[in-house]
Amino acid sequence: MAGKRVNLSDLATEPALPEARVPAFAESAPRTARVHQVAANPLNTRDLGADHAKIESIADSMRTHGQLQPCAVVSREAFLRIYPEHEAAIGKAAWVQVTGGRRRAAALLANQPTLDIVVKNSLADNREAWVSATAAENLDRENLDPIEEARAIQLLVQECGTGKAAAERLSRTPAWVTQRLNLLKLAPEVQALLRSGDLPLRDVRDLHQLPLDGQLAELQQRKQPTEQPGLTTVNQEEPTIPEESSTSAPRTRRSAAASAIRRLGGTPDKIAESLRTEMTSEDLRALGDLLLRLSAAADPREPEFSRTAD
Repeated sequence: MAGKRVNLSDLATEPALPEARVPAFAESAPRTARVHQVAANPLNTRDLGADHAKIESIADSMRTHGQLQPCAVVSREAFLRIYPEHEAAIGKAAWVQVTGGRRRAAALLANQPTLDIVVKNSLADNREAWVSATAAENLDRENLDPIEEARAIQLLVQECGTGKAAAERLSRTPAWVTQRLNLLKLAPEVQALLRSGDLPLRDVRDLHQLPLDGQLAELQQRKQPTEQPGLTTVNQEEPTIPEESSTSAPRTRRSAAASAIRRLGGTPDKIAESLRTEMTSEDLRALGDLLLRLSAAADPREPEFSRTAD
């Protein structure tokens, strides 16, 4: 007669709760596990340390109401099958967190002994599935700064092989993925401004095309006021321009539009190519339609192509 079967979890220093003793690759309904048996996701690009205020808020809620939503996890075996190189990072944990990084951190902060989990080992079928789930979790959450977002997308592109494949995984356009990856080409000082919220994304759309050491200077130049020297908020009249003599060349000032055209390449084909990589197909179609309408309004003799296309 066979001897009594021994549950290895009973031999661990911190035994698993009965609800957490399940076969390694089972999918399950929500259950309870000890917090220290759930390892943080080693591939999470989110900086939880910078999110301390939010984690404190979640911890306060946990103390009052308990955990309202379980964390998705995979078993230790499922995770190490695709990421054996991260064994040291997860230690002896029985589970690895996929979603709910802030909930796990809040439970630790609130000294909660247990964590509600739901096992989804299908998320560890392969590296692409794991990174896709982690990226989707982060992109759908609040307060994810643009650089954290870009790092998550970069990791997904590496696993998927191409930006197009990553875009399909996230149900986004390839142009959207390219725009985010371009943020990682920005100088550290510019990235810091983006992360702090002091710099909107629209102000750095084309900045990655410049050398790193010139990006911050370009930003500062763009922020310079366009008023003429000596013009005050009290006196906003246009300065008088003296009549030009036949011997002096006319003085011109480059407009913001002219500067933008120059940065985009200067010619229609180069401008179109630059815009193609930075805008979605929907935005490009809207821009083309608007330009046609403006052209027709400026010259009534031009055929109104946009009307016939509607």
